[in-house]
Amino acid sequence: MCTRATLLKTQGPWLEAEIRLEGEVLTVMDDFSADEANAPAPGQDFEIELSAPMVEGVTWESIRAGNPAKLRKLEPLGGWRYQAYGQVISIDPVVVDCGLVQLPEVFETKDPRVIGEYVAFPISRLDAAAW
Repeated sequence: MCTRATLLKTQGPWLEAEIRLEGEVLTVMDDFSADEANAPAPGQDFEIELSAPMVEGVTWESIRAGNPAKLRKLEPLGGWRYQAYGQVISIDPVVVDCGLVQLPEVFETKDPRVIGEYVAFPISRLDAAAW
């Protein structure tokens, strides 16, 4: 899922960076500035793709039960870690609409009954790659 963001600052490739996305500041892993010739400068808008590995060991039951309020948001937990709340909008691959971002392939399922369900899960790291 490609989206447009503004680079605010970065500590360098594969380290923490701050981006502005639709008015909100997110801390992400910088997977976009390793190619110095094409790396965005602070203040520059650029196309990114976000991905988010889920914390290991989370049960499907806790994912399904974790969002009774039907929220769509990312809640910062410190650094590039977040608690994600969203709605499953597709499978194959699974995509979760978290309001500000749509996160692909956070978990796997082929069960079409999960489409439309609200879920919650911890994200170990929000990655941002140049598109």
